Amino acid sequence: MTDLKHGAKYDAKMRKRAAKILSTGVGHRALAVELGIPEATARQWARSYAVGGQAAIMNAGASHRVYPYELKLSVVHDRLENGMSVREVMIKHGVPSESSVKTWCRQYREGGPEALVSKPRGRKPKTPRS
Repeated sequence: MTDLKHGAKYDAKMRKRAAKILSTGVGHRALAVELGIPEATARQWARSYAVGGQAAIMNAGASHRVYPYELKLSVVHDRLENGMSVREVMIKHGVPSESSVKTWCRQYREGGPEALVSKPRGRKPKTPRS
């Protein structure tokens, strides 16, 4: 077992091992014990694996994905109005990130459907002076 600090990234070897263990059908608690990782990490990997298999674990956090408004709204409705669990919603809509689902639900509760509209990221472009 490697000692990793809070927030540290796990290498490809560890992630591949996790995918292999998850493919046998074990739960996140057994995965955490087997690999010596936090339960929260194991739970997230298990949910990601359920959505996208090994690729979802291997590429976790590799790129920022922008989801369409309609998908976000559908996810939120299934979670809040239809009472589906986070895992069920992730699998149904193919969203590999638990935090995305939770964030969208929080934004919807605080600001309604308009809060789910994607906003431009980063610095505003400089306007040329005349």
